[in-house]
Amino acid sequence: MPTIHLIHGFMGFGKTTLAKKLAKELPAIRFTPDEFMKNLHSRNLPDAEFRIAHDKIDNFIWELTEQVINAGVDVILDYGFWSKSHRKNAYEKAKRLTPKVVFHNISCDIKIAKDRVLNRTETNEDELFIDENCFNMFLEKFEPISSDEGFDIINH
Repeated sequence: MPTIHLIHGFMGFGKTTLAKKLAKELPAIRFTPDEFMKNLHSRNLPDAEFRIAHDKIDNFIWELTEQVINAGVDVILDYGFWSKSHRKNAYEKAKRLTPKVVFHNISCDIKIAKDRVLNRTETNEDELFIDENCFNMFLEKFEPISSDEGFDIINH
């Protein structure tokens, strides 16, 4: 029975690194929305355009996820799932596709994560642009996952 692996963690925590590692080990097909955004829309879009583009990409990823699960292959969704409501919605969608759904929780020191993100923005023009102000603004929206949420969680 194929599994959907939901990667949880804030930016700079190492989500994509873990997702790539899992994709090789399991094996599984990995979908990372940021990669779609970069490839389709370059580095950054204005907020209103970003949300529309991201929603289209999200819908497309879920359509692909369903096809891959139906083919009997595991899927890794490298989103972050920053809020309880986003995790709940993703879990419910995933459970409609397969009974096997697991969250992978990545922990990281915030200072290390911020340094990684700022360095990535500064040194790689292909990355989405995140400055310190943006990092701090998004950090206010981040809700760590909790065992109280009732999901199967693997901690990394």
